This record gives sequence, C-alpha cells and structure tokens, in this order.
Amino acid sequence: MKSFKTLVLAKSIAAALVATAGIAAPAISHASPDDGVVCRASYSAQFGGGNMKCTKNVIKHVALTCSNPLFPNKLIRTAGIPGDTTSGRDMCLRPGIQLSSNASATGLVPGQDFVFVTVNQTRVVVAREVAERAEEIGLGLGSDGVDSRSVGTLDINGGIGAEDRVKVDITLFTLPVPAPSITLAPIQLDRPAIDLLPPVRVLPSPRILP
Repeated sequence: MKSFKTLVLAKSIAAALVATAGIAAPAISHASPDDGVVCRASYSAQFGGGNMKCTKNVIKHVALTCSNPLFPNKLIRTAGIPGDTTSGRDMCLRPGIQLSSNASATGLVPGQDFVFVTVNQTRVVVAREVAERAEEIGLGLGSDGVDSRSVGTLDINGGIGAEDRVKVDITLFTLPVPAPSITLAPIQLDRPAIDLLPPVRVLPSPRILP
C-alpha cells in the first residue's frame, strides 16, 4: 500500500504543476528612475550643455498682405519676367498705378509707386502660437506644456500661382517622459491539467482461506 500511495501522490503533484504553470510573456510595468526618460513620439532628443531637449519642427505658411495704407493694392507677379530686375517679387501698388503680373516694373519708382511685400512678424508670432496651442491640445497637456520659437522667411514665388508667402519654421519643445519598463510576467493559461503518469490499476487484495 505504501508504494501505491507514493505513486498517487507523485501523479497528483505532477498534474498540479502542469495546471498552475505559466508562460513568461512581456508585460508593461510602471517606470522607475533607473529606466530613464525618453522624448514623446515624433519628438527628437537634442543634447547640448549637459541638457536634453525634446524638439519637433513644424513648417507653416502665411499669406502676405499690403498693410501700408499708402500702397494698398497687392499685385502677384510671376518669375522670369523679361527685362525685370525684381525676381518676380509681389508688390503693393499705390492707387492709380497699373501693372500686369508678367510685365516689367521698369519705370516705376520703389517707395513712390510701389513697395515689395514684406514679412509681417505679428502674423508669424500668431502662427507660432496657434501651432503651440494645437500641440498642447493634441498631447493632452496644459497651456504651459509646450514651448516654441519660430523664424519667418520670405518664400518668393513659393505659393499657388507664384504668390509670395512667408515660410514659418516653428520649433516645438516638450519635457521628456519616463521610459516604459518591459518585464517578464507569468500569464496563466486556461487549460486542463495534463496527466504526466499513466493511470494506476488497483488490484484487489488476495483472500486468505481459513
């Protein structure tokens, strides 16, 4: 009987081990200080002076307007005008001056008959602020969650129909976030236990005749 009990006990232990065994699989756990920090998606890490900055570049285009009331009439000009020395730059004409888009400006006096369109820095700042706030909303951050800076340059003939425009190069900044930590965690499988030992056949005890 002792050997029979030992065999049954061994079978039960083996089945229990199989039933409770798990398979190690990746699982995301909470980050800790030794995991470090990373930049958010679409942001790049920039290092300098012992600092790490998370930056992202965005390009916006702003239309040009004639803000000087003395030269209110905007004229969109094309590039490659024969005999023209203005490189096809768009103009703001004073009232009474007539000029076609592809005609040479020879004979017109700058500052008297026309002025060239210029970058309006106020509109550049507005474009930067709009991009900054949109990024904060997109990332679910507060009004101080993203910083930005911008540079506006004239893009001659860069718009539709060779219209001059302002190219606003915006740099966005955010703070880094904790790096995700990947660990191995057991995942239980919902499956029946597997018998490792064959079933035991119990034989009847021999009868002793009187």
